[in-house]
Amino acid sequence: MARGLYDIDDRTVGRFNLHQAEAEKKPIGFPLKTLFLALAGGIAMILAVGPHLLWSQPEAKHGGGFGGFVINTTFDSCGGKSPAFSASACVLSPREFSYGNTTYHLSDIRTPDGRFPACDAEERLAGKAKRTFIGILNGGAFESLPDPADSNPGARILMRDGVSIGQIMIAKGVAQPWAPQRYNWCAHV
Repeated sequence: MARGLYDIDDRTVGRFNLHQAEAEKKPIGFPLKTLFLALAGGIAMILAVGPHLLWSQPEAKHGGGFGGFVINTTFDSCGGKSPAFSASACVLSPREFSYGNTTYHLSDIRTPDGRFPACDAEERLAGKAKRTFIGILNGGAFESLPDPADSNPGARILMRDGVSIGQIMIAKGVAQPWAPQRYNWCAHV
């Protein structure tokens, strides 16, 4: 009986140690079943996400055409210059941009006029809308699609991840849905 009292949690060499015996019973290494499940999960993840992360689309080479294409570049403000003397990718107004020597406009929204504002509030909102547009365009690759409802070949609907960039601008409060009648930005600002 006395010997059993000394053996409890006694860690000296040569004596019976309950913790050491339990440790020797545990298998060493990774269970094979867990390894195969982890491997299968990794392969499934690569197949699901890989095409979007591993094989990115190259920048569009459209040669000034008016078809649909993907744009993946950095935009800046064109400033007061004409697009011909500006960078190959710049924003002219809250809904107009120049890309590859061609000027396009968003056809699904209307924005405040920064060139000929009717009031100071419209001018400020136009500046904010233009900065917002530049920021959204610089958020990654997007599709530039011709608008089938607009006969102008420069009319575009820009899409990123299935969402219209124009709709994003509306949600940010710097644009309105497109309508043929003029919108009074001074009354609503």
